[in-house]
Amino acid sequence: MKKMTVNPPVFFTSAFLLIAFLAFGVLKTKLARSLSGALLASVSLNFGWFYLVSVTFFIGFALWLMLGPYGHVRLGSDDDRPDYSTLTWFSMLFSAGMGIGLVFYGVAEPMMHYGSPPSGEGFSVKAAQNALPTTFFHWGVHAWAIYVVMAASIAYFSYRH
Repeated sequence: MKKMTVNPPVFFTSAFLLIAFLAFGVLKTKLARSLSGALLASVSLNFGWFYLVSVTFFIGFALWLMLGPYGHVRLGSDDDRPDYSTLTWFSMLFSAGMGIGLVFYGVAEPMMHYGSPPSGEGFSVKAAQNALPTTFFHWGVHAWAIYVVMAASIAYFSYRH
């Protein structure tokens, strides 16, 4: 196994920025909340379209990877065989990724969107109508497509290349 090394300029710069950001959040909580809320609103307003296009791209790309010429690439050497069947592997991934989310957030997230929706007034009929679709969007195919593309990239370069 390769010994891990630390790149001091990268590590210390990252550590300093992280600690400074956390200290700002702890020491100036109201200002940090105000700034992060304004930043979120600005990004959502100006780049919401980009997010939707990106997620649609991830779905298409994940389908292309799965059904296209790269769908049969082994994540290992050519003579390796999987340790688990496809159904077992899918079950483990689903359980690990969704288990706690379904138990806890299955009720909590729709209620959160009902009380404090992304847009509009909370505790309204419109908020109730949008609570479940918003939750389904967060936990559905859209999120999994992003996870698949990222995980496949990491797995390919870890086990194949």
